[in-house]
Amino acid sequence: MRFIILLLLFSTPSYGANFNKKSTPIINEPINFIVPSDVLSDFAKGSDADKRKFCSTSSNSLNLIRDYASGGKEVPQLIKGYNSRMDNGRDVPFADETGLFILRMSEVVTDAWVFNDDEKKETALEALHQWALQGGLLKTKSCTRNGMLDQGCTEWTQPDGQDLSDTKDFSTVQMWVMKLANGYYFGLADFKAGDPRHKVIQNWLGEFFKRNKKANKVYFGLDHGWFYPAILDRLRHSKSPKSLVKKLLKDLDKQVYDDGSMKDRTTRGNRALWYHHDAVKEAMVSIESARATGVEIPARLNDKMSNAGAVFVNGYFDHSSLDKWAKEAHNAVYEPGKQDFRNKLNRMPNGHSWFYIFSYRNPNDPITKQLDDMIRQADNQAVKDGQIGFGLGCIYAVAKAGQSR
Repeated sequence: MRFIILLLLFSTPSYGANFNKKSTPIINEPINFIVPSDVLSDFAKGSDADKRKFCSTSSNSLNLIRDYASGGKEVPQLIKGYNSRMDNGRDVPFADETGLFILRMSEVVTDAWVFNDDEKKETALEALHQWALQGGLLKTKSCTRNGMLDQGCTEWTQPDGQDLSDTKDFSTVQMWVMKLANGYYFGLADFKAGDPRHKVIQNWLGEFFKRNKKANKVYFGLDHGWFYPAILDRLRHSKSPKSLVKKLLKDLDKQVYDDGSMKDRTTRGNRALWYHHDAVKEAMVSIESARATGVEIPARLNDKMSNAGAVFVNGYFDHSSLDKWAKEAHNAVYEPGKQDFRNKLNRMPNGHSWFYIFSYRNPNDPITKQLDDMIRQADNQAVKDGQIGFGLGCIYAVAKAGQSR
């Protein structure tokens, strides 16, 4: 991990929203709390052909980010209207547009970082600057006070989940902006380091960091119980995140069972495959974060994660293999042999990064060949991941090829 250098800018032009008036420490070096040095070393040995295959942005994605950078797209001020089940996203103003922006930004930032493309970095930086300058999403109702959830916000007041939920509006926006923060600090913070736009962007992001729920209980979902934003926030303030990562790994070890199932996830009825997949994603990222920050990984955890990968792949090909867990129907409905999981693994735009991490860390695992046959295709989506903020899959895909060099 590269060192974080804090540069205090005492005189900065006044930009737009009031939050930009306060003088704050500006970070002008990358922050990387996920990718360990061995992966970066193997990535550096990867071929240009693999980088083009796994890390190149599409013209559509680049054009969308250019539209925001030029002021041609409206920056949303708030998200309001999700129900508790969150099955009405298409009816929530600016929800689809914001989710797409997060995804496309992860793609452009990754391409710009991999190929050291100043033009693409400029486009991504200015797009973020426009969002920050206009106070994007800051009018969304906050549901925290001093790091604790405010009881004035609600969710699941109706059993069918069709009640409007400001809690869901809030948590969705926080997770989206934290992904922008991940991508920005990983791939853009050192670009044109003295540029005053960094102050605008970092102060805007800082307003959302203030709204985050305090990370005190480890659970699957919401960036592993808000731990990822907390880790990044520690690093933003030049503080060690090791105590957070140690707690995260200690509790994670209790939530991944010996048979590879995941606490309260693999038991989710007809959605067990999806929830298991999402939990494995967070578990794999958390373990990589431990490696990146020098935290010891519990001895049995890697073996349990190998089993967790097998549970997913076996369940993907044969839904009935999940029945022994899914039948518990935790917060779910259950129908034997049926899973609501329609994604083709090589076409998933979000949450797929763990496939590439698993493949890199477990090259001789029989499950790895099955995964590789699906994810290392020409139409892979490794360059982007809106649930991470940059294309983690791209880095691990190229690094795997670099392992043998």
